Amino acid sequence: MFSAMLREWRGLRGMSQLDLALSAEVSTRHISFIESERSKPSADMVLRLAEALNLPLRERNGLLVAAGYAPQFGESDWWSDAMADVRRATALLLAAHEPHPAIVLDAAFNILDANPGARGMIGISPDGPGTLNLVDLVYRPGPVRDSIVNWVEVAEYLLHRMREGVRRQGPQSAMGAVMRRAMVQPGAALLSTVRGPGRGAVLLPLEFKVDGQITRWFTTVTSFGAPQDALVEEITIEQFHPA
Repeated sequence: MFSAMLREWRGLRGMSQLDLALSAEVSTRHISFIESERSKPSADMVLRLAEALNLPLRERNGLLVAAGYAPQFGESDWWSDAMADVRRATALLLAAHEPHPAIVLDAAFNILDANPGARGMIGISPDGPGTLNLVDLVYRPGPVRDSIVNWVEVAEYLLHRMREGVRRQGPQSAMGAVMRRAMVQPGAALLSTVRGPGRGAVLLPLEFKVDGQITRWFTTVTSFGAPQDALVEEITIEQFHPA
């Protein structure tokens, strides 16, 4: 199982055995022996290969387990005790950004938390985000999609981010499932990731219409440094600023 996963990741990264060997600073012969199951890698070698492949922490754990070793990075649940400090930190960032919208997302664009400005913009109930997904809100027909004046541009930008997520996390990841859901929505098949925002813009604004009034926003993305937990590595805080 490990050898098949290693070959798959190497293929997804567009790396030959020689490329991987050079990046991991091992011999091509050793990579060949591992992939043909003539050699069993140590846990340290698995992590060295995962580093050379630039795998996220969750996928590094997957490689370790496939090779017969215990995971070395946490994979906490958002509501677990282990994430209490992270929840407090994100809550501070959300509150500091009020009255402007800000949301906390995981790797698959699930909304983990949001401040009042974001809840009002995208219709999240005061009780919490629940199981809402940002991609679903943007792509599926409904009030959020209908409110986005420049939907094609925003959807194309989001498609680019989804493709990057799938490239990084793999097609069988949660991000892969979200992207497959998005691509069957009306108009999604006609989108392109080639065109830029146009009009000489250096940022792509989100143009949002509420009660007949159009507001324009640009976003910044914040993440945690030096994470040792898969979820912490994946979390981003997206803050909306008036454009």
